[in-house]
Amino acid sequence: MALLLKNDEFLLQLERPGERYTASRFDWNGLVSSVRFRDIELLGQEKPRFQRNPARFGRGLHNEFGIKKVVGYHDCHPGEWFPKIGTGWLKKDEDPYFFYTDYKLDPLSFDDSTDGQDAVIFSCTSGERNGYAYHYTKRIALAPGGFTIAYTLKNSGSKRIETDEYVHNFLSLGGKRVAPGYTLEFPWNVENVILVEQVDPDKILKLSGTTVSFTGRARNQFYLGGLTGGETSVDGVAAKWRLENSGIFIEESGNFTPDAVHLWGWKHVISPEVFFAFSLDPGKSVSWERAYSAGYVSPSV
Repeated sequence: MALLLKNDEFLLQLERPGERYTASRFDWNGLVSSVRFRDIELLGQEKPRFQRNPARFGRGLHNEFGIKKVVGYHDCHPGEWFPKIGTGWLKKDEDPYFFYTDYKLDPLSFDDSTDGQDAVIFSCTSGERNGYAYHYTKRIALAPGGFTIAYTLKNSGSKRIETDEYVHNFLSLGGKRVAPGYTLEFPWNVENVILVEQVDPDKILKLSGTTVSFTGRARNQFYLGGLTGGETSVDGVAAKWRLENSGIFIEESGNFTPDAVHLWGWKHVISPEVFFAFSLDPGKSVSWERAYSAGYVSPSV
C-alpha cells in the first residue's frame, strides 16, 4: 500500500519497493509517484495513455543508477550477475549493456520506516557478488514549499563503485500536454550550447537565453543531449531547473555539480534530467540531495 506525506499545500504518494514497478531499469527503493500542489497533479508517466504499464515503465520521480556508467557489467561473464543499484542483481546477456533491456532480475532486501510525521526512509542492502556490495538509503521528506530527497550510498564491497544517478522527472503540470505555454529555465545560457545530440522531429523546440520553450504541440519524442555543452564548468551551471505552465511551477535544486544535463519529452510529458556522477572506494560513503519546490508563478511587475 502506498505511503502518503501531506500538509496544507502538498500531497505526496510514495510507493514501496515492488509495489507496482518490478522491471530492471529504475530504482525500486522508494518512488514519489504523485505530487499534488493544492490538488493540482504535477507528475506524469513515461508512456502516453493506453500504452502505460506501471510494472514496466517509468512514472513520477523515478531515478536510475548507471545508465551511462553501469557497475560491474564488464567484470562478469554472460549468465553471471551484475549490480543495478536500488533495483537488484541483473543477469548479463551476450550483448552490450542497454538500459531498456528487460534483464532477468534478482531483487534486493528492502525496508522502509517513518521518520516523524513528515518523512519516510527507504533502505536496501545488496549482499555481495563478485566483489560488489552496498547499502543504500533514500529519505523523502516534506519541507517548506516542497520536499526533499536525500540519498546515501555506502560501498561495503571490495571493488570501487563508479557510476552515475539521475531522476527522470516525468513532469506534466495539471495534465497539460506539451505545447506553447510550457517554459523550462536553467541558471545558465543554453541558447548557444553545442549539443551532444538533438532530436526535434516536430521542429518545436526553441532555445533562447536561459530557457527552452515550445513553438507548437509535441507529437513525437524529443531530446536535447548535453545542455551544458558537455562541460560542467560552463558559467552558471548548477543542478537546477524550473518548469512553468499556466501560472504553476515546479523546480529542482541539487547540492552537487551536475555531470550532465539532458532533456527528454513526448506529447504528454517533459523530463529534465540532472546527473550526479561519483566514484566510491570500498568502505566509503557518499551523500547527495535534491530539493523540489512548487507553487504559483509570481506576476511580472
